[in-house]
Amino acid sequence: MNKLENEKSLYLQQHADNPVNWYPWSQEAFDIAKKNDKPVILSIGYSACHWCHVMAHESFEDNETAKLMNEHFINIKVDKEERPDLDKVYQMSQAIITGKTGGWPLTIFMAPNKFPFFAGTYFPNEQKYGLPSFKDILRRVDEFYRKQKKDIESQNITISEIFQNLNKKAINKKMVDRKLIEKIKFDLINNIDVIHGGFGSAPKFPHTCNLSFLLNCVDKDDTKALKNISHTLKRMCLGGIFDQLEGGFFRYSVDDLWMIPHFEKMLYDNGPLIEVLCNAYKITSDPIFLKRLKQTSNWLINKMQDKNGGFYSTIDADSEHVEGKYYVWEKKELESILDNKEFEIIKKCYVVDNKPNFEGKYHFHITKESESYFLENETKTDIINEKLIKIREKRIAPTIDKKILVSWNSLAIIGLIHAFKITGDIKFFDASNKCFHFIKSNLWKNKKLFACFNKEPCFNGYLDDYAFLLKAILELLKVKWDSENFYFAKELADIIIKDFQNHENGGFYFTSENHEELIYRPQTYMDESLPAGNSLAVDSLLELGYVEGNKKYIDAAEKAILSASDSLNRSGISHASFLLATMSLIEPKKIIIIRCSKDKIEDYRKKLLSLKIMNYSSYFIDSEETDIPKELSLKKPIGSFTAYICEGFKCLPPIDSFEELLKEFL
Repeated sequence: MNKLENEKSLYLQQHADNPVNWYPWSQEAFDIAKKNDKPVILSIGYSACHWCHVMAHESFEDNETAKLMNEHFINIKVDKEERPDLDKVYQMSQAIITGKTGGWPLTIFMAPNKFPFFAGTYFPNEQKYGLPSFKDILRRVDEFYRKQKKDIESQNITISEIFQNLNKKAINKKMVDRKLIEKIKFDLINNIDVIHGGFGSAPKFPHTCNLSFLLNCVDKDDTKALKNISHTLKRMCLGGIFDQLEGGFFRYSVDDLWMIPHFEKMLYDNGPLIEVLCNAYKITSDPIFLKRLKQTSNWLINKMQDKNGGFYSTIDADSEHVEGKYYVWEKKELESILDNKEFEIIKKCYVVDNKPNFEGKYHFHITKESESYFLENETKTDIINEKLIKIREKRIAPTIDKKILVSWNSLAIIGLIHAFKITGDIKFFDASNKCFHFIKSNLWKNKKLFACFNKEPCFNGYLDDYAFLLKAILELLKVKWDSENFYFAKELADIIIKDFQNHENGGFYFTSENHEELIYRPQTYMDESLPAGNSLAVDSLLELGYVEGNKKYIDAAEKAILSASDSLNRSGISHASFLLATMSLIEPKKIIIIRCSKDKIEDYRKKLLSLKIMNYSSYFIDSEETDIPKELSLKKPIGSFTAYICEGFKCLPPIDSFEELLKEFL
């Protein structure tokens, strides 16, 4: 066993019996590297990563490769889901060194001072795919380190200067405006594949942030744009990227048709996709969106939620060392399970007739040609699916990484709250509320938020943890007011401003002021797999500021928007979540505080939701409630119903009936 044997991370445990002398990220490893004048190999991945598994089997489990690594290097293994700060820093390093985008596994060679001098992603055990073998890389890097120390020192200085310049922001005093929003909307719509759906060509990712932006910004009368957005979502819901049996979306599609996915399932995809489907259903009333959001929500609760409330992180792409094995079918197998009528339906719905589409087997998907038949036989298909699920559950299932991450769980909470508001299914609210209370009870300690729960809380919270949880609390408050939770939201907001804000230039760093010092302190506005932490921080601070009339939060959000100007100018299309967050300043949404009797709240909320309006937030507070924050105490009940509406810094006179309130939207 190496130094990983006592680590809690599933990914690190997967490498604990490698012949490689792995260390976790620690000062000990760098002290030994410095003492022995050895370069450091930093390998970053995660438990559900297919190519991480491949490189592990080919190289890290190989004695010859391990011998080279142990003799000439100090080797560090990092779980990128536990340490997204390190991942951000060294993904950026890889991009600087190679001029290419990164990925996982990420392979970094660095000096003992933590500055990288060579980088890549996956390297094969033998020369192939146009890549040198990992063993050759090890020999060449070792020689370079011993003979070219001055070149490495010079490169370290260059990388340090680049990092310093990244955080020097050209502040533009001009706020984001409608013109920029329209430009990005136009660019995104024109990037949609009108034939197969999705943005660009294969591999096709859900690009949830882009879809969310468009659904909130596209005019309801723009039928062409809505048709293309709806087409993208429909192909995703009917294609192989969606688990047609059990629900839940896989990571991405390897082809243009959304037919064959990369089979890992990520919590951070599925939570936001539930919200996207809710918004799509609001606009289009397409029943397939309603069905898929219900299926995905049920799958999250049934398969990913821990008994104590938290949601697990990922489900591996592989089982029995084979990608997708758990999900695919042989034709003969289906014929033996189903009767003739059932098989005929499945064959026509899921295209189990032509040439097998995945390594000699069939992965279920619904084509444009089979869509009408599927919709006609949907009820029958549901019954057959249940039969197949029972058979599939007897197989060896992919591994679930059961660590609970605050940021990803917060996205799940938000998605499930939206599902509850659309469907009225109380189990979706109960699951989200249970998750929130798990986080608050287990990961909020001594006024400090932890990022991860893996048998115990660990790792200081990052910006994403604070900002996403703040957003989740606000969504919960819109369904069920709780003054204690409102105070908790304010605590989180105050920490974001105090510990994460760039007090000179505005915006928020990914790590707090109390975090371990790294070679670079990231401050990003661009969406990656997750929405940018700055975007949800801005969105939630604006909302919180408007709800209680607190200019401190609004000022911090406005300063962050100004600080993003340089990043927006470089690549506006990558900032969908951030641009969406600024909409509250461009077109202030209605913030509605409603005071009424407790027994009327649910009825009023349902009626308001039935209008399918996008740009508003409503908070219902029982007329009898007295323990409310000082800032909201002025919004007192006047009679049996009182609604207070504010837009930005403008408030309307109180409204004394629900019917009059509805007129504001009609």
